[in-house]
Amino acid sequence: MKIVARNISKSFDGKTVLEDITLTIEKPGVYALVGPNGSGKTTLMRMLALLERIGSGTLKYKVRDTEGYASLNTTSGIRRRMALIHNPAVMFSGSVGYNIGYGLRVRGVSRTARTKKVSRVLEHLSLGGFENREAKTLSAGEIQRVALARALVIEPELIFLDEPTANLDPISAKLIEQTILELARRGKKVVLATHNLWQVERIADWVWFLNDGVISISGTAQDVLHKGDQAFWGKFLGRDNMFAGEIVDLENGKSFKAGNVSFEVATDITGPAMASLNPNEIILSAQKLVSSARNVMEGMITEAVSEGGLYKVTVDVGLPLAVAITKASWDEMGLQKGSKVYAVFKASSVRVWREE
Repeated sequence: MKIVARNISKSFDGKTVLEDITLTIEKPGVYALVGPNGSGKTTLMRMLALLERIGSGTLKYKVRDTEGYASLNTTSGIRRRMALIHNPAVMFSGSVGYNIGYGLRVRGVSRTARTKKVSRVLEHLSLGGFENREAKTLSAGEIQRVALARALVIEPELIFLDEPTANLDPISAKLIEQTILELARRGKKVVLATHNLWQVERIADWVWFLNDGVISISGTAQDVLHKGDQAFWGKFLGRDNMFAGEIVDLENGKSFKAGNVSFEVATDITGPAMASLNPNEIILSAQKLVSSARNVMEGMITEAVSEGGLYKVTVDVGLPLAVAITKASWDEMGLQKGSKVYAVFKASSVRVWREE
């Protein structure tokens, strides 16, 4: 199944929730919808799953490559090829077996075939023997796995998952992630709405970032998570060392100026720009180093927080600079809050871009 959305928008009570959304779901894999609360992720998923009407634009579905796009005047045939799972999932009154077999019953599958299919999918999700348990008495993680089983037993081509592992125990979350990856390997398409960026990095192939109802960034997960250069995306990711300033020409290079602070950068652009610097790319030293690095900035430690085997240090160099340093190096140099230090980094380590 292929889905093509072109400039679709949606409003509720005169308030625009989604605007000019354009996307394509064609190749098997995991598509992640990422964004802050209220950005429109759930509404977009419900529209793509044909559970919510679009306000404007076009939404087309191709069931087979050899056929044209299906008419949305009759949507039941398309809906039967898709499944959407919310979190928390809603269970029908009755047993786990009844819940999972419901979709098979309405499709006219025989009792014998239903029993086999239900048993198989329960074993797959480590719920073997749960057939006769009352569904509404299960834990949150078990309920979410039952909901996933209820969707998978009808063998949909496309699965929509709305925050599928939020607030779940680690075992249930891991099983659900493993199932998602397996579905993708089997040629299925999975659309995942999540706030969990570690999860996106682990399992997503493609990312759409929704910001104020529009897709602001899209691309492969590798590109978006590690190369996406926009300030709002960086803030959402929790990136440190993001600065607004201006790039000016030097006699033999370029310099980024933010207030009274400047440091050399490697770029072709000039003028207003943003810059970011990974805390792991900065060397901290108690003495001034002789190095090939173009930037050596003197400052004072104003904050230090221990995080496992690392210290996350804030150094005042005229602006707050976050630096990551191992606990061993911290202890070896005898550093503490108030220590005078030098922050050293290469011009090529600074990422710069113009905001669009």
